[in-house]
Amino acid sequence: MLVSLPLVLLVAAFAGLGLSRLLPVSPPQDTASPAGPDPLAALPASLRRMLTNPEPVMPARLTLTFTGRPADLCDQLNALGMTNSGWRGAPLMMGRYQCASELITLTTPSVDYGPSTLFFLLRGRQDDRIDYLRLKLVVDDPAHKPVGVDAVELVIGALSDRYGWAVPNVFWRAVAEFEPLELIDRGVRLSVAPEDPDLTGDPKADRRLNIVLDFSEPDLIRPADTFLKAPPFDPDWTVTVPPGPAAE
Repeated sequence: MLVSLPLVLLVAAFAGLGLSRLLPVSPPQDTASPAGPDPLAALPASLRRMLTNPEPVMPARLTLTFTGRPADLCDQLNALGMTNSGWRGAPLMMGRYQCASELITLTTPSVDYGPSTLFFLLRGRQDDRIDYLRLKLVVDDPAHKPVGVDAVELVIGALSDRYGWAVPNVFWRAVAEFEPLELIDRGVRLSVAPEDPDLTGDPKADRRLNIVLDFSEPDLIRPADTFLKAPPFDPDWTVTVPPGPAAE
């Protein structure tokens, strides 16, 4: 039986392809160029170690900074019923600004309990920056605790919404439960501290809650004592400008 020529060529091609897959493939030759001279070779050994050290000399944390218009925040809180003095210079404190609320009554007193109240104080070292927030919540009637917590959330929520800061959930839980907490979140120190009846002698002291948010200064990138002093200025030092269109 005769087999056509194209069919023979096709079978031979497939046989060659299968054979090439069975043959070992030589690894690619390493064509990397040789390493050049060390660009740091001329530097002192101590400087080379510092530049090549994987750990930074002084790692700096990312720290939240609340800048903008604190006066607008105080006006917003005032519009929400949190009556305050507005953002202005702090009395008896040069170079300090503050926004202090009145003693805000949250609930009406009853026969057995006094009213729930809230006080807050915003402070800053600059006119456009908030560095510190303190709140004092008093809930005489335990049944009114949710009202007091809502008022705290209103003040801190206005701050966090304006500056795009997500307050940690663990902080909100501590406020809701009147539980002590010390926390640092991206450089912000958060403190929740119910008063201690054993220290004050008042059995109702734990119904008074002190809350502090301290927006600390950013870390220095390098310790000040490691900067090198510049050489004394040479009055005879000059700059030679090469001739050209700029020198004409």
